[in-house]
Amino acid sequence: MKTIERNHSLDLLRGIALIFIIFFHTSVYNFANINKIDFSNPPILIVLISFLILWGGLIIIYSGFTNTLMLAGRLGGGKEFGPFGLLIIAGFIYIAVHYLLILVLGRWSVDFVNNQPNLTAVAATIRSGSISFPSLSKLYDGTSLSTIAINLIFVSLINFALLRKGGIVKEARNYSILLIGGFLIMILSFLRIDLYPLFQDAITKENGWAVGGSFFLANPYPLIPYLAYSLFGSAAALMVYNNRRKLIARVLIPTGILFLLYGLTGAMRYDKTISTPDFFWYFKTQFELGIFLLLFCVFLLAFRKPNRLSAKIPVILWFSRLSLTIYLLETLVSELLGKAGHLLFSGWNQTINGCLLFGAINVAIWAGILFFWRKIDFRYSLEYFWVKGFSKLGKESGKLNELP
Repeated sequence: MKTIERNHSLDLLRGIALIFIIFFHTSVYNFANINKIDFSNPPILIVLISFLILWGGLIIIYSGFTNTLMLAGRLGGGKEFGPFGLLIIAGFIYIAVHYLLILVLGRWSVDFVNNQPNLTAVAATIRSGSISFPSLSKLYDGTSLSTIAINLIFVSLINFALLRKGGIVKEARNYSILLIGGFLIMILSFLRIDLYPLFQDAITKENGWAVGGSFFLANPYPLIPYLAYSLFGSAAALMVYNNRRKLIARVLIPTGILFLLYGLTGAMRYDKTISTPDFFWYFKTQFELGIFLLLFCVFLLAFRKPNRLSAKIPVILWFSRLSLTIYLLETLVSELLGKAGHLLFSGWNQTINGCLLFGAINVAIWAGILFFWRKIDFRYSLEYFWVKGFSKLGKESGKLNELP
């Protein structure tokens, strides 16, 4: 089995992404006057924030990369079904965590136009002061976790078919299938625009198909087109596994530039909208993929001495290593801080500046929590139990090791 070293530069990128996720989630979803914004033609600042809030796309690329790299290392060492089976198990665990997030612990969805938040159990209970339960309509919400889960299952199936029985040496075939598949899904993802009304109709009729639609079509991370993000991450992983870093520069960087230009050029032709399945959304996802692919490649290729960099700013790696735990608990911390904020500074959430300050405070509070948590090696975090559980199934992980 080929030894695969952990890529700390990508851990650093994931930590940066999570910091932005916390900052913008806790800022935007606490703005009391968000219903006063004209979402049919929002200000450029709001459009910019809507781009910055969706860092989950980068996490999806990262997930496709790391899991494919692990699978290639195990299959390349002669193991067949075992590693693939563990990824399928992980995918179903992510689905369970997804429902825990949308119903109990996670951030809330918002009808921005009417300013009607659809709260999770934790958020509703803290705000009302009494035990509250979420609306069953939240079963139809999507999250980055649901997309990562389905990607884990689908992309693992694809990679298992490609890499098993010596298929790992067929480099050109493997790269071509993953890259062409990613291109086709991205280009044809405009089909979601026509399929989305069927999903809404299924929700209205309480049709069982609506649950399936929540994985494939629902905001903010529908499998169409975000399956492509994982396929591009998977292609990058095989290039790294085969020591083809020059191929990353020659293929994936131009691909990122192509999607960036395609998305930017197309988006400029349509009215700016937020979270609406239209052609502005279609081109926005192309633009985001371009940005994230370029970031991913830069961190993968340029930061060749990640340990020196992480030693200077270890807090970013703390965020990265406990990314899932923080993602699940960010709403709990945000709601408690918001409650305290209203007691001390009534009306702090009436302006966007106050909410942005609140987002920065949330990031700082989490940095403080992680500073003390690391002293006991992040024991009892979700990642701690994840590593312990999968180690018993034969999958060792360095996720919590070598923390600065």
